[in-house]
Amino acid sequence: MRLVIGRRASVWLGFALTACQITGGTGPGVELPPPVLAPGAVSRAEQAEAQRLLGSAEASFEARRFPEALRTAADLMERFPAADVSGEALLLSARVELALGSGDRADAAAERYLGLLRPGDPRATAVRLLQVDAWPGNAARQLDRLLRIDETAGAAELELAIPIARAAADSLSAEELEAVLVAAPTDGPLAPIVQVRHAVNLLERGEAERATALAAAAIAAGAVAPEREVAEGVMRGELPADRRRATSFTIATVLPHGGPPALSEFARLVREGIEVAAATALGEPYQVTVTPRDDRGDPVIAAGFVAELEIEGVAGVIGFLEDEALLSAGRARQGALPIVSPTARTAVAAGEGVYSLEGADPQAAQVVARYAASRAFQRVAILLPESQTAYEEADAFQAEAERLGVLIVGRFAYSPQATFFESQILGARDSLRAAEVAALGLGAEDTLRVEMLEPVGIFLPIPPEDVEYIAPQLAHFALDTLAIELMGTSGWTDPQVLELLDPLYLDGVVATVPAGIGPGSPGFARFQDAYELHFQRTLVSPTPAIGYDAALLLLEALSPGRLSPSDVRSSFQGLRDIEGATGIFSVVDDRVVRRTDLVRILRRRLVPVVF
Repeated sequence: MRLVIGRRASVWLGFALTACQITGGTGPGVELPPPVLAPGAVSRAEQAEAQRLLGSAEASFEARRFPEALRTAADLMERFPAADVSGEALLLSARVELALGSGDRADAAAERYLGLLRPGDPRATAVRLLQVDAWPGNAARQLDRLLRIDETAGAAELELAIPIARAAADSLSAEELEAVLVAAPTDGPLAPIVQVRHAVNLLERGEAERATALAAAAIAAGAVAPEREVAEGVMRGELPADRRRATSFTIATVLPHGGPPALSEFARLVREGIEVAAATALGEPYQVTVTPRDDRGDPVIAAGFVAELEIEGVAGVIGFLEDEALLSAGRARQGALPIVSPTARTAVAAGEGVYSLEGADPQAAQVVARYAASRAFQRVAILLPESQTAYEEADAFQAEAERLGVLIVGRFAYSPQATFFESQILGARDSLRAAEVAALGLGAEDTLRVEMLEPVGIFLPIPPEDVEYIAPQLAHFALDTLAIELMGTSGWTDPQVLELLDPLYLDGVVATVPAGIGPGSPGFARFQDAYELHFQRTLVSPTPAIGYDAALLLLEALSPGRLSPSDVRSSFQGLRDIEGATGIFSVVDDRVVRRTDLVRILRRRLVPVVF
């Protein structure tokens, strides 16, 4: 969950520190001592120069000349560390770093400033809020800084901090929340918010004694509504209503039923698979309602539906067949509403809690790299499209290959719209063989005995739609006569690729293929039976299977009955070896991956490769 305070902390900081310096301390009218970087004597002239530099830095900051403000503040701190305004310069540098987007440096400068204050200094709270602002999107860091706010915090400061603490705590998993509590102080005014939520987690996993003790501690520390009521319920052994196990929930679909005809028909078939999963995947006692939405193929409409569905409280959304639609949907959420796409390849870029059956598969690329190492390849070139998916797979392949001692001689990228690849293919070929052939003293007309050559290969992490164009051109340039082995990912073993392309262009390619697929697999057979029973007709298209699998993953994540976004995300992270119609799925590092096998393509057959 992305938590943003924006300018609030910065505006509050200026007001709060001014007020504290004038009226802070242990009673009204008591002026607080200025924090200084180092003890020492300072002349009147030096103090005046330091004051002038601070004024200049503040003016630069207000004019949004941030680098200039940073340089001036640094100059002041270096030349006059004992001046009364040296601490103010340090704090100003934290504000500048925050404005520049350097959250880690802003946090560090603020922490250094806090180290200059005496215990109980009321100026600390505003600085803690600045630290919170330095970590947008990192709820654990934000909550840690909030828990360090002490009893000197004023009512207005707590009014700002409390909703942030609640939102941050709600966005963390039980394990993440416990880790924050272990690391941070628990004697501040915001601690009961976190303690009560952790007490609920403990009760939920059966640790009633610890839960009761923690709830009692939160009440003793001054928990207020709504946390106090929740804590009292925990002491009676009761979970809050929103944490009781849900067996009835609503999911939604956002699909382009009113889009172009081909896309509309595809969406209809995907919707059939989703309907089958909703009706059959979980069984008794679950009741799953599906709310359909038609985005007509328009990402703007898709984003609007997501915002509406989030407000309506649906448990998750399936759809968004194209990359742009998924990106718009992910960014339209205020929280972390779970979204699953069966086809888009941009789930990682769409934000936390967004998943897709497609996209990069770094683990599969690593399998291919291990195969290359087992073959003792001396050199490998990478030929790939300019896409984030291909880059991620290429990075994973290269890191694993180099770890195993395989040299990567270069990457040869092409535009996603390209249809001719001569320069990339010849570049890869020459990087692998040109120097070696020249060293053998062979000319263009000489006969080459491939057994004289070192084993090398080209790795091609390309999608199915590109294989149609690239494979014939690879054959045209006769890489096989140079004993250059071709390796790829699942784009090469896509059923349509195997059916449409001449085997001449595919034979010998080593590539990954999802495990547990095809009509003979248990997952597909289970889906086919469910489909035909539900619709009372024969399954004729493979397309509903991807809708079924997208819904299956969402429903498996919802099956524990905990419907908050943080709980569903935690449940997604625990998904392992879910046997669907199109593969065996797990969620690793917030992305859906299929279990893969390595095969060699021979006359449209996929022959397992053992290495």
